[in-house]
Amino acid sequence: MSKIVSVLVFFIFTKVSFAENFFIADTFTYTINLDLSQNLYLKSVPQDVLKGYCKGEWNAYYPKKEMNQCLFDDFLQRFNYYQLNVPTDNIFCFENYCAQPYFTDMYKQFARKLKYKEIVYFDQQHSIVKREVLWLQVFYSREESDGWKHYDGPVFWLKEINKSSDAIVVHNKNLRSIGWSLEKEFGTPAFITNENKQKQDKKKLNKVLQTEEY
Repeated sequence: MSKIVSVLVFFIFTKVSFAENFFIADTFTYTINLDLSQNLYLKSVPQDVLKGYCKGEWNAYYPKKEMNQCLFDDFLQRFNYYQLNVPTDNIFCFENYCAQPYFTDMYKQFARKLKYKEIVYFDQQHSIVKREVLWLQVFYSREESDGWKHYDGPVFWLKEINKSSDAIVVHNKNLRSIGWSLEKEFGTPAFITNENKQKQDKKKLNKVLQTEEY
């Protein structure tokens, strides 16, 4: 009898332990090389994110302190840029201010690399595993004597971007005729990530991704 009870206790403990481990959420970080042919359609995303940041549509945060807000002035200073003078005789417009060539040229310096973090968790109510993208990170890219270097840019929480009335639309003409929201695009990705090695692209990745991070 005691053996049967012991077996039952062990079985129940095992099932509970498995369930507890399964319910624990986990996070994963992925890097997207925007120079790969399959990822070219995403090149506008960092630029759109930075333009919205300039306009005050959403906030930016420090990459290693994801809850600490990074002011636009501090961001500009980090990459040796500065705020432009605003004419006093005109009505100020963020749309026009942030669309000036000085800023659009700067945005393009962030169009070679993108990183994002997602959380994977078990939805007990619906009994399914779900994934949700938490934030995106942009990188300042510069070609130096020994190749391209990527410098950490700020982090942007996707929930803040989704709440904005100025939505970011992602177009992929190879797959669909209409644009998708940023959230939908990352929820159903058509891009390649560095960490998810693809057999056909392994050699290509090794050639293209010979870069360093700072």
